[in-house]
Amino acid sequence: MKWKTLGAVVLVAGAAPFLMSACGGGSDAPEAPVVRLCPASLDYTTSFTGGGGDGELVKLQLDTTKLTWQVTYVESPIPAATGTVSPTRAGTTQSGTLTMETGLPTQKLNQCAYQLNGATLDPTRPARIFVGEGVAGGAIPGKRLQFNGILGQGVVPDRTFPYYPFIGFSTLETNLANVAGSYNQLGYHEVPSQSYARIAVDSKITINADGTWQECDNTGVNAGKCQQAGSNFTPSPDGSGAFVTNNLLGQGKPTLAAGPLGKGYMIVGKLRGANVPILVRTGTANATITGGIPPFADDESGISMLSPQTNVALGSVNGEYVGVDNQFNYRTTALAGAQATLIDPFQPSQVALSRALNLDYTQTVQGLVTSAVVNASTGATPTGKFIFSGGVFGYLDQSDPTTPYFTIGSFVE
Repeated sequence: MKWKTLGAVVLVAGAAPFLMSACGGGSDAPEAPVVRLCPASLDYTTSFTGGGGDGELVKLQLDTTKLTWQVTYVESPIPAATGTVSPTRAGTTQSGTLTMETGLPTQKLNQCAYQLNGATLDPTRPARIFVGEGVAGGAIPGKRLQFNGILGQGVVPDRTFPYYPFIGFSTLETNLANVAGSYNQLGYHEVPSQSYARIAVDSKITINADGTWQECDNTGVNAGKCQQAGSNFTPSPDGSGAFVTNNLLGQGKPTLAAGPLGKGYMIVGKLRGANVPILVRTGTANATITGGIPPFADDESGISMLSPQTNVALGSVNGEYVGVDNQFNYRTTALAGAQATLIDPFQPSQVALSRALNLDYTQTVQGLVTSAVVNASTGATPTGKFIFSGGVFGYLDQSDPTTPYFTIGSFVE
């Protein structure tokens, strides 16, 4: 599938349509203005609050006039300094300048995409943000991680992440009663102290208005179990507008802890008349004896998306979406009926960088669309799942269960 130009014909208010005379006279019609896919301008009065693929709760601000950006790490499992595990970069900010993107196929795509100068740790892989109406997705600053461990335990191998995937929203739902319901959950976590083991997140979650909730896992160490996987959801005391659950069970076993110590932060974006819950697991570790508490490591961290368990009609989610996957690649996903194609938006003609999918809207579980990779070694066997809400999708593929693939995309057009 080729990249669509996303063009649209617009009639200028008050202008009569141009008519060519029968003799072939006349002149070309004036060029129609480009329809914007994002606000004409942004400043720091707008914050996009959301989650990172690294388990961070983040506020992103852009000033498209001054061409600057600022990221506030509200909650974070990422150490502030390489060679340590704590303190993390929670409570700190990072900033830099913006450059408007020029590498996308059309003007209206470029005018809504920016490079975050100074955010990447690999100059060959720029950190980019794609802005829509009420949503921003792309990349936030990365980090080099490394820790020698304690007596051979909790070792974090040396690895540099150029940036981390991110999605955030300018408007949040902060009333838990309006979030109550049954959801499908898809995502992925990573455990640095277990050689960066990747773990799929695939479950059903039911949230009640009083903050109680239940998770039924399809994968991980709790597969087949239904239980409340953390404390009741309550408004996070950090004032971010997110909800927090403490002692959140991971999908794997903690590296050095008797039980779960990580937290979950649920950011509920309000987009296109729907709620879009994003749940990050923020792991934790400590290498010193603090207050009599011995060193510990429950550093499993990551991101997942929740969507209502309601039927998704074939064709109702057609369009093009953009985001960053857990392999740190930018992806445009084109959905058309029972087919989907993931491509590199900056190299749309490179077939080797694309992934074609066949979709099945039968939905044995309401709201869960299954997918199979075209010409895959698994044949027509579904190995992937899609969920949708508010013009955002989550896609998890487990063709290789040891390295689950996950991406979140937001609607472009």
